[in-house]
Amino acid sequence: MKHSGKFYRTFVLIFLGLMFLYSCKEDTIQPVFFGSISGLVLDAETNEPIEDASITTAPPTSSIVTNSKGEFLIEDIKVGSYSISVTKTGYNKKTVSVAVKENQVTEATIFLEKAPTTEPPGKVINPNPANNATDQLRELDLSWQPAIEDSNLQLTFDVYFYDADSPDQTLLVSDLADTTVHVQDLVYGMTYFWQVNSKLSDTLITDGDVWTFTTRQMPDYNFLYSSDRSGNFEIYTSDTSETDVIRLTNRPFRDWWPRLKPNRTKIAFSSDENGEYHIYTMDRNGKNVFRVTTLPIAGFNNNGSGFSWSPDGGKFVYSHYNSLYTIDENGANLNLIATAPAGRNFRECEWSPMGDKIVVLTVGEKVYDSEIYLMNADGTNMTLFVDNLPGIVESPSFSIDGSSILFTHDVSGFESLTGRQLNAHMFIKGITDSTFIDLSVNKPNGTNDLHPRFSPNGAFVIFENTTNDNLNPTDIWIADIIGEERTKVFSDAQTPEWR
Repeated sequence: MKHSGKFYRTFVLIFLGLMFLYSCKEDTIQPVFFGSISGLVLDAETNEPIEDASITTAPPTSSIVTNSKGEFLIEDIKVGSYSISVTKTGYNKKTVSVAVKENQVTEATIFLEKAPTTEPPGKVINPNPANNATDQLRELDLSWQPAIEDSNLQLTFDVYFYDADSPDQTLLVSDLADTTVHVQDLVYGMTYFWQVNSKLSDTLITDGDVWTFTTRQMPDYNFLYSSDRSGNFEIYTSDTSETDVIRLTNRPFRDWWPRLKPNRTKIAFSSDENGEYHIYTMDRNGKNVFRVTTLPIAGFNNNGSGFSWSPDGGKFVYSHYNSLYTIDENGANLNLIATAPAGRNFRECEWSPMGDKIVVLTVGEKVYDSEIYLMNADGTNMTLFVDNLPGIVESPSFSIDGSSILFTHDVSGFESLTGRQLNAHMFIKGITDSTFIDLSVNKPNGTNDLHPRFSPNGAFVIFENTTNDNLNPTDIWIADIIGEERTKVFSDAQTPEWR
């Protein structure tokens, strides 16, 4: 029994010792380790840093925002796995997973994508030229600003541009990423309208306000001419310096022989728009083209030159084969006033400044078969003025006081079926006296002086000069009325008018 008790006590002691050791093992405290997260938030499209983006983690740590460089730092967080969530207005939320390790800085670069916009953009603002601006140049930049300057918005623009004579808007440019567009060749004295529509997509569009501006008034130049320098005869106006040459027509036809209305409000010209030459009128700025005639300017060797304004600007006199007509400026009241001599057609004509007479050129089937007649304004008393001389006679026009006639004659007497002239001179011949002046005494040899007209003060003439081989451009010159002081004023130009 004694041995049994001793054994029992020994067992109890061993058991209690084991229990002690076990309890000590359960109460051991494990150490905690820490690390950091260093991050960078960038725009996924531009790689630009994103400032003030919100940073949160799961498990939660601290909430912070990125600095101006797109950077953030979360320090002294327990090692382990974390989810980092980044949010920023205008961007889609982005979540990434990182592992924080003991005493290490875990780096994370996070790219945010722009969130799709569901609201249309605002109207553009600050137009230049300002709305209702006046006295604008004929070539300028149209510019504007978006309603909100936000580089995150990928705006484009549709620009509409049209003038006061246009019935509908015209799309000038579409899907423009810039805020400036260039316009040129604008018409003097014209009101223009323009509108800029903002676009974020094909469905998110905001129509802009319609703005307007007016170009400066056209300079009161008193020179007109035609030229084919652009590949087709068009009508131009300019001063003698040619510093501001203004193209008045731009049509796929031969527009030429410009004649300024006596009160200087309109320009008449001839055009083969309908296959035959007709009289047209237009405003001084080239707008509002109007066809006057129904019977064409036509006849032997007639190239559209046979018409003239009446002194009051209310009518025209013009040639149609062997008939001479007057017609109102608006195309009404066609009236036959004269018939050419047998076998001849009228080709050129001009009304005298006094309104009492008309001078005409008549031609036969051969281009050199030409002579000049005078008649009363009603077509009566047609009288031969310049006989059918050897060589071509053409281009009669009145002096300012109506006392003499300016015309040309090829003094070489050369007669060619092609109409070539070898030595055309300009002459002034008095109607009632014996005045006869050769204005081409200083003309270069091998050239022709053609289509002369008096200056508004009668002291000069304006005319064409070209080589007699017809291989070089025709130029326009000015000379005094005794044929001296010859000066070239326009290159590659024809059918001058000076009023």
